[in-house]
Amino acid sequence: MQTNHTPGPWTVSGRQVKSIDHGKRYTVATTNNAKFTDEANASNAWLIAAAPDLLKALKALTSTARTFRNVPKDEQEWTSIDDDALESAFAAIAKATGNNT
Repeated sequence: MQTNHTPGPWTVSGRQVKSIDHGKRYTVATTNNAKFTDEANASNAWLIAAAPDLLKALKALTSTARTFRNVPKDEQEWTSIDDDALESAFAAIAKATGNNT
């Protein structure tokens, strides 16, 4: 699957989320909402900066879980809760990549 978002890693500089691509720094987002505290703006920036890493980890996890789900039932302890979690992960990936059609 091709990635169309600004490549990571993303870093936080004050209230700005930055991406470094080919040695140049690009602003991905700025958290500067006056109704939020500086702490909330910083937390939002860190969460946004983690997005590429979270997406990568979630994709890896779903790949592993999908493999496990295909193990014969008598050799696993997969439950409907696991199915729900995996489906939620797939939905989050689709939302993050714009593939939620």
